[in-house]
Amino acid sequence: MTATTTYAREPRFTLILRACLASPRCYWVLLALYLVGHVLLRLWASPNLGENDVQEAVAAQSWQWGYFPRNPPLFTWLLMGTYQVLGVSVLAHAVLKYSLLGALYTFAYLSGRRLLSTPTLAALSAWSLTLLSSLGWTIHTAFTHTLMLMVLIFAMLWAALRLVERRRLLNYVVFGACVGLGFLAKYSFFLFLIPLLVAMATQRQLRSALIDWRMLVALCVGAALFAPHGIWMATARFDFVTFLAQVQHVDADHSYAGDLALGFEDLALEALIFLSPFILIFAAFFCTEARKTGAPMTPWARATALIPLVSVSVLALEIFIVRATHFELRYLACALLVLPLVLFQWLDRRERSERRLHLYSVSVFAAGFIVFGGIAGRALFDVRECHRCVEEMPFASLYAAVRNAGFDGGTIITSDADAGGNMRLGFPEARVISAGYFIHQPPRGANGQCLIVWNARRQGDSLPEQVSAYLRHIGATAPEGGPTYVDALMRHSAERMDRFGYWLLPGYDSDCQRR
Repeated sequence: MTATTTYAREPRFTLILRACLASPRCYWVLLALYLVGHVLLRLWASPNLGENDVQEAVAAQSWQWGYFPRNPPLFTWLLMGTYQVLGVSVLAHAVLKYSLLGALYTFAYLSGRRLLSTPTLAALSAWSLTLLSSLGWTIHTAFTHTLMLMVLIFAMLWAALRLVERRRLLNYVVFGACVGLGFLAKYSFFLFLIPLLVAMATQRQLRSALIDWRMLVALCVGAALFAPHGIWMATARFDFVTFLAQVQHVDADHSYAGDLALGFEDLALEALIFLSPFILIFAAFFCTEARKTGAPMTPWARATALIPLVSVSVLALEIFIVRATHFELRYLACALLVLPLVLFQWLDRRERSERRLHLYSVSVFAAGFIVFGGIAGRALFDVRECHRCVEEMPFASLYAAVRNAGFDGGTIITSDADAGGNMRLGFPEARVISAGYFIHQPPRGANGQCLIVWNARRQGDSLPEQVSAYLRHIGATAPEGGPTYVDALMRHSAERMDRFGYWLLPGYDSDCQRR
């Protein structure tokens, strides 16, 4: 359907924006500027690693088939590779994150080009992802594995579109690779893959691509990619059932009816949070199009519309069967990430106002600038109210004090990943053990020293119990003497102090054993 023009003369800005949205080259230029801008903003905001990044820095010290059983290893492997190029640094984390975000917008745009009639709608569909709360804000302050999951969701859809369009063996290999990589990104990937396959199976024109001998090749490729980590999982002795029960609060002491009410309430609330403010802005600009008769739905339009319905139905079944009462946003990503593309296919089948499209696009870009300013403001003013305050901790003062105390390498034991991940920045050659987020790391041998570090502002001056428990676990005796403390102003603050405790253990080797 073609868009309807509601006025003749338009401001120059409107003409420039419309021409830019209609140009694939302009999309890639804007995307590059968006990503580079956020990388520079991240490097300016703090020299410290923040939420989630600290855990990955602790994990990414050696190549292993698995690290922590609750998360697959793909993101950690990519971070290890980035470290090889850029060193253990905030820059490495920022470049990896925004490269993955760029891949997400790339696959979203390429999928839109195959499903929507114009480059303008494809671009707006992709940029609309910035209006989802997780991608508009949270992605810049957190998320590692969940970002990887989102990339593979759109990569999987793109691979499926290519597969149906042209059934070459290479396309089946790519399809299978996306399956394997999806499960290496996040185990919850099945909440997108199963609905995608079910939706394709309901459409005769798409179903035939699944019933093809080359699909066995795709399955073999996916299984081969996942198999080494799958074997590691089998030996990890991790109780996934109990873990999922804890995450989804299925052991809450309520009646069955009470659990159903809590479950559906949380599912609806999380879905609204995930889709905001996109769903509100889209409805505000295009609700009148609902009264217009649309062209018939294509097979892919029906299939993509089914994906969110099937995925949400699976989550609803969890409420009925296992009495789940809590759903994390990553589950909603599998179910709802493609909803902007679904709604733009709905809009594509109807006559629409060019003016409303323009105003919607202005809203999208305005939201992007607001988020950019919000992140800058958070970096400057969050120190006043923050509790965890990882980005504001004065680690540079801690690095200097530890070096002056004589530590030049070996093993650093920290009470949590916040300290552990950031100690890796100051001492990239040292082995870091986080007692609160333990990832097995190979022993370092006799050469070197043993250092204990913790944040005394949050955990007190005495040796944290996590560290004491880890020392008992490895058979190390209690150290003699006492710790040293470092007091320093938090970044962006002239009043608020932070406090670290560190203990360089004399007579201990780099495995924290007495010499």
